[in-house]
Amino acid sequence: MKHMRERLGSRQISDDRDQGRAEFRLFFPDEERGLAHNIDTIRVCGDFQHHLPGGADWDPATAPQLVREPHLEGEIWSWATDSALPAGFYEYKYLVSFRDPAEPVRWVSDPFARYGGSRNLNAALVIGGSQPADNLVRPLAGGRRPLGDLIIYELMIDDCTAGERGVRAPLDAVRDRLDHLVDLGVSAILFMPWTAWTDERFSWGYTPALYYSVSYRYANDLNRPTEKLSWLKRLISECHDRGLHVLMDGVFNHVATAFPYKGFYQAWDADCPFTGRFAGEFPGLQDLDFNNRCTQELILDVCRYWIEIFGIDGIRFDNTVNFYTHGDNRGLPQLMADLAADREAAGEAHFSLTLEHLALDAVQVVRDTHATSYWDNGLYGHCFDGLWHDRIQPGLLNALNTNRWLQGTGKAPTLYLGNHDHAPLAWQAGARENAGAARWYCTQPWAVALLTAPGAVLIQNGQEFAEDQ
Repeated sequence: MKHMRERLGSRQISDDRDQGRAEFRLFFPDEERGLAHNIDTIRVCGDFQHHLPGGADWDPATAPQLVREPHLEGEIWSWATDSALPAGFYEYKYLVSFRDPAEPVRWVSDPFARYGGSRNLNAALVIGGSQPADNLVRPLAGGRRPLGDLIIYELMIDDCTAGERGVRAPLDAVRDRLDHLVDLGVSAILFMPWTAWTDERFSWGYTPALYYSVSYRYANDLNRPTEKLSWLKRLISECHDRGLHVLMDGVFNHVATAFPYKGFYQAWDADCPFTGRFAGEFPGLQDLDFNNRCTQELILDVCRYWIEIFGIDGIRFDNTVNFYTHGDNRGLPQLMADLAADREAAGEAHFSLTLEHLALDAVQVVRDTHATSYWDNGLYGHCFDGLWHDRIQPGLLNALNTNRWLQGTGKAPTLYLGNHDHAPLAWQAGARENAGAARWYCTQPWAVALLTAPGAVLIQNGQEFAEDQ
C-alpha cells in the first residue's frame, strides 16, 4: 500500500491561500484475518464544523459521516467538504461506532494526519497559508558526502531553542543556531524525533503516535497559525544552503500505547494488524508487528514521506534490536533494502541508514543489510571508565579503530563520547569528586581521540559548552 499515493489523512484539495475544500481519507488493510475492525460508522468531528451548513464544532449529531469504498488491499473511508473552508488551523478527531451495540463509541485520532493538534492527541488540518510549491526544499550545497566524512551534531529541538524563541515555532528558531554549528565544523545535524507524540508536554519524542505529523509543540508559531510544515522545510533548506546534512531520528520499532490505529479496531490489541510483538519487546510501549505486511509497508511509506517531501539526507533508526531477527528478512532487513533501492533508483548517493543496534552483532547486521552505519558504544565506554577511574584500558586501541570491521564495504561506525541516552560527558569528568563540569578539561584528550578516529563523529547537543545536565 502506497499511503502517500492514496492521499490518506486530511488535506486541502486546492492550492488557494485564502480558502479551500478539505478531504479526509482512512485506510484499513485486508490482512490474513480479513477486515477485523468491526466498524459500523466513522464521523469526523472538529472545530471546522461551524463552517458547515447546520454544523456546530465538535458536535457528533452534526458531524459528517465518512463513506466506505472497497480497495484492492482493503478499504478506504473518505469524506470531503462540499464548500471551501476559510484559511485556518483546524483540529479534529474521528468518532467511531462498532457493529456490536455493547461497544461504546470512541474518539480516535487520524494515524495519517500531517499535523498534530494542540491537545488530547487531536489530528489537525491546515487550510490556506503558504502552499507546498512555496516551500520546496533546496538541494544540499556541494552534494551529499559519505557518512564517515561527517561531524554530526545531535540536536534536541526544544532544548536548543528554550528561553530564546519567544512565540516563534521552535523549528523556526533553530535556524538562528545554524551559523554557530557551521563555525564549529559541524557538517550534519541529527534531529531528535520531530514526529508527533501523544501530548504537547516536553518529550524527547521516542513515543511516536502520528508518524506523518510534526509535533505541534515544534511547529506552532502563535502569530502564524497556518504555517506548520513550512517551518521544517525552511529549516532543512537553510541547513542545505550551509552544506549541513539533515538526519532524521526515526522510531519504528514501537509506538505510544495510544497509537491511533488501534482505536479503530474493536478488540484493540487482538485485531489491530499493525501492533504486536515481532522480535523484541519494549516494556511500557506498544511494539509494531512486522510479521504483517501492512506494518512493513506503513513504515516504508513513512520513511519515503520524510525523504521525498522534506529532502532529508539520512535516517537514524532507534532500537533496531527489537525489529531484527537473524535469518528473517522481514522488519529491518527488508526496510533497509527497500530504502536503498529507492535511493539508487532516484540516482542519489550517500543517503545514510544508521542503526542504534546496541548488541554484539551490530557490525554483522550492518554488513548483512543495506544499513550504512551503527552507533558504536566502545569509545564512549572507555571514556566514561577513564574519567571515573583515571586510567586507560588496553581495549581503547580497539575502540579507536572499529572502522576496520567495515573496511571495503563503504560503511562506517558512528562514534561519540555521549548522546541523549548517556550522562553528559562534562559531568562525568568531575563526578568522582562531585565537581561537575569544573573538570571539563579532563575530557580534552578524549575529544581529540574522537575527532581523529576513523568513522562518523557525533557530538551531543550542548557538549561544545561542557554542559553537565
